[in-house]
Amino acid sequence: MTVIFNDSDLLSAYSQKRKIFWFYMLVLAVFAALCITCLVVFMNMPYKAPAQAIPKWIVYVASVLFVIFSFPYLGIKYLRIRKYYKLIAYLSVGLKQVNESKFLRYEDYETKDGVDLYILIFSEWNAKKSEYMDRKIMFDKEKPLPEFQGGDIVRYLSQGNLMVAYEVIGHDDSFVDEKGKEDKRNNLQEI
Repeated sequence: MTVIFNDSDLLSAYSQKRKIFWFYMLVLAVFAALCITCLVVFMNMPYKAPAQAIPKWIVYVASVLFVIFSFPYLGIKYLRIRKYYKLIAYLSVGLKQVNESKFLRYEDYETKDGVDLYILIFSEWNAKKSEYMDRKIMFDKEKPLPEFQGGDIVRYLSQGNLMVAYEVIGHDDSFVDEKGKEDKRNNLQEI
């Protein structure tokens, strides 16, 4: 099986998360030091000195810049790597399931819990309903997309709907044609 996620992915996501966090802490420390310095300078000035406005304006401008920096940095960059790290970390503790399905098609990517994922549509046999059901399997957008052909029989390991490992074990040319005709019939019946 081709393994998509391994321990090095978890470690690299963790180290990237720590670097981003500690860089923000460094910026916060510089901002706090600037504010404390301006406060000390302001407190040591004589009453109603004309230069009292300088430390005030330095703190005003620094505060605005710090807030403008913090929202996108924490809200986009840090949040995305934190969610990606969480996704990979859950792979080591979550329940996994091995399935054997027929690949149908790729769909556009979507964002799930702040992580961009490709959508792969597989067709699985449902024993209860005695028919094939379409299943959406998510695939990490940061990884190279597997080159499945329509009708490939794929055995894959998934945790939830996220593909963890896969292997192509065969191909069924007639399945894609049959599935396409069946989908067209179902669409016509719905209209």
